[in-house]
Amino acid sequence: MSELSVTVLTTNSKDGAAKALDTVKRLDHEGWIELMDYALISKDEKGHITAREADDEFAEKVTAAAVGVAGGVLGAGLAGPAGAVAGAAAGAAVGAGSIHLIERLVPDKSFEGIPESLTNNSSALAVVVEERYVERLGEELEKLGRTAQREMKQAEREAELNAYIERSKDRIKSLQNDIKTQLTKAQAATEAEKAKIEADLTAKQAELKASREKLERQISAMNSDLKAEIREMNFRLEMAGLSARAGITAGIDHLHRKLDAYNDDLENLIEDKIEMLKEDTSQLKAKASKATGETKTAIEKHLQAVEAQLRKERVKLLDSFQERLLQTKQWFENLQVRSSLAKAELRDKLQASIKKAQQSLAELKAHVRMRNREDERAWKDLRQGFNKACKEMADAFDKAEHEGS
Repeated sequence: MSELSVTVLTTNSKDGAAKALDTVKRLDHEGWIELMDYALISKDEKGHITAREADDEFAEKVTAAAVGVAGGVLGAGLAGPAGAVAGAAAGAAVGAGSIHLIERLVPDKSFEGIPESLTNNSSALAVVVEERYVERLGEELEKLGRTAQREMKQAEREAELNAYIERSKDRIKSLQNDIKTQLTKAQAATEAEKAKIEADLTAKQAELKASREKLERQISAMNSDLKAEIREMNFRLEMAGLSARAGITAGIDHLHRKLDAYNDDLENLIEDKIEMLKEDTSQLKAKASKATGETKTAIEKHLQAVEAQLRKERVKLLDSFQERLLQTKQWFENLQVRSSLAKAELRDKLQASIKKAQQSLAELKAHVRMRNREDERAWKDLRQGFNKACKEMADAFDKAEHEGS
């Protein structure tokens, strides 16, 4: 799993952290860092607290809840024992499994030097990035105030990465909806309005493409980390004694379920890109049919590039199916080991479930080979088959274990 770090900046201005956030977003836009998450807290001259996060859950809300959560961050998260007491008194919920970054920042003495609480007319910014970007981020934030940094623990990293994926998917959906709205407006717009809409569409489409690619890279990296964890756990399983094997197989099962969910997210992104490229292809063909001379040649050249990218994405989707077949096969093999360690009655139930799922897997394997070059509808059927088989397998295993416990 990617190593993540949280860097905290405090400033003696209620607007200082907001200006620092602008700097962080510029670094992200220019490619110097990849911003995973942030939490911004400010306190005005009257002591009113405003808290805001990347998911905008607390955007501009000065409420008792915001005060409590902010107190938890500035106290429990950053200020040591004295701050921890203040944070707890404010009612802040702190936990690695929590949705919000503000709530996930836990007491840590590595943040010595940060004030126990914000004074009036001051602000703080917490930024989460991968470890490889920490130095570059620190160079900029150190110019703006006092900073402290620490690596996130494993449970925090997992919560942070899952939150980042959900936030990215929401952003992608929002951009898609904005693009559809602008396309509808363009149909009834004047020529002057169409030019403005076209420029906005170009910008949003570029952002959509970048957002998809960024999320795809992150999920692919997380998948690689999960596969490495599974290989390590399988090695431990081979070396373990009988008493430890049940716990290890349960851990491997958990990793496979996460991997299956991430594979589904990844295939969604690829299918979205395929649909977008198909639309681009259709539009370019229509334009080319009406164009002449150099304009027609330029459009056709662009069309060739888009069609090449479309073929690449289709191959990528097929590769994902084949990789998913291998991972699902390994998952079933682990479940077989788990079932062999169970009591006789439970073992019979689990083996029956595994046998049924393996039949579905064999059918999927045959369909992947047969539909190598068929249309996207066939691929969507395959994806549904994967998801159905894996869900039924997991549900049946969980039900059998519950009944046998």
